[in-house]
Amino acid sequence: MTTATMTTTWMVELRYEEDADLTRAIASMRLPSGRLLTAEGQARRNPVDRPRASIGEEMAGARALSGLAHRLLEAAADEVETNVHGGDPAI
Repeated sequence: MTTATMTTTWMVELRYEEDADLTRAIASMRLPSGRLLTAEGQARRNPVDRPRASIGEEMAGARALSGLAHRLLEAAADEVETNVHGGDPAI
């Protein structure tokens, strides 16, 4: 017996804003429903450390992606709640 497999791709975008001491990452993704999820992460360089942009980007990006994962879980929970109650928010 064979089963059909469905493949779906969701794209995540990471944007960075940086200065000498602070890196800010914004992660975003659009759900198939059209809902846009976003989250932000930051990394601050310790003044005694040498500047290395890649470290700040990795830290800020990881924090933004972690926040995005939490928002995705919340969106899924909202969908479950709507499904359980048949789409009636008053129940």
